[in-house]
Amino acid sequence: MEPFLRCGPLSARDGEGRVLFEDQELRLHAGGVTVLEGPSGSGKSTLLRLVSGLVPARGVRRELQGRAHGRASLPRWRSVVTLMAQDAPVLPGSLRWNLEFPYGLRNAAGRSFDEGRAREILEAVGLGGIAMERGAGTLSGGERHRLALARALLWDPPVLLADEPFSGLDPDMAFRCAELLVEHAARPDRAVLAVLHDPSLGMGRARRLRLAGGRLEAA
Repeated sequence: MEPFLRCGPLSARDGEGRVLFEDQELRLHAGGVTVLEGPSGSGKSTLLRLVSGLVPARGVRRELQGRAHGRASLPRWRSVVTLMAQDAPVLPGSLRWNLEFPYGLRNAAGRSFDEGRAREILEAVGLGGIAMERGAGTLSGGERHRLALARALLWDPPVLLADEPFSGLDPDMAFRCAELLVEHAARPDRAVLAVLHDPSLGMGRARRLRLAGGRLEAA
């Protein structure tokens, strides 16, 4: 069975020049969540950034559904392979602006902001009681992670790379958000790769990959 996403070879070093991994290839299949495991410092976040195209890399071949994306089409790649960063950054401005801004980019490809759907998702992640005009900079760490999840689910990319998406959430809310991520990934044309602080969180049937000792392998 051909993978939904194929990306590689992927290589990275840490800040001191030590090899984290070298010439590894990521393959994802659609229709579910894949959990990326591995010890601290093994390069899991770096791997996600490489796959998303946010880290410069030569010689990496990126394919989605059999279609190759070269360096010239990296903006398009980032719109269909979207990274939720570990620090859940927010833009200056309101919650509404943080949800709306991707639709003004050139790679939005005709998508438009759906306020009704945005409100549904904010309610689902427990932010429905916060005014959309409130400044995003006033949110707590856990609220920023939920806003990042809401933005990603609203954008609805074919591949979502989620780096510690439930940080700062209490167990009940984390489980609730995990269910939303599972629902997103369950469709036959969607896939999620997630790095989780607690790999068992609502992901009992998830596929698993392990990055350790410089190798990316099925866990």
